[in-house]
Amino acid sequence: MKSKSKLSKLKRLPLLLLLPVLLATTCEDDNSTGFETTYYIQNDASEDLFFLTEVNDFILIESQSTFQLGSDLNSETEAIPPTESFIFSEIKLYKMLDDNFILVYTQDPINNDLWLLNEPSENRFDYNLVITDELLD
Repeated sequence: MKSKSKLSKLKRLPLLLLLPVLLATTCEDDNSTGFETTYYIQNDASEDLFFLTEVNDFILIESQSTFQLGSDLNSETEAIPPTESFIFSEIKLYKMLDDNFILVYTQDPINNDLWLLNEPSENRFDYNLVITDELLD
């Protein structure tokens, strides 16, 4: 009788070990639902620029490159305009001149009209702020 009971328990053991895997793969991930809006600074200027973060760090944005500021998620089918982003509240760009940072571009308050909106894929939106030499003069 005891050997039958042990055999029955051994048969259930693989099922118990697989239960967490089954639950993990069948549960919905709430973080993956929604729509993503990503914000970029595209440096089309002829010189390198530096983005000043809200914690006063400088991030290099090389000439002819693009820098991703970050992204926001929401449950609506619309993009989140730059003025409503939680990622940034202003844009300050600097250039380096004789070991000094010189402010060359400011967007404070943020102006949605200066950002280009794209929808590269379903549920995804991109806003690009294109910086040219003309904007820096």
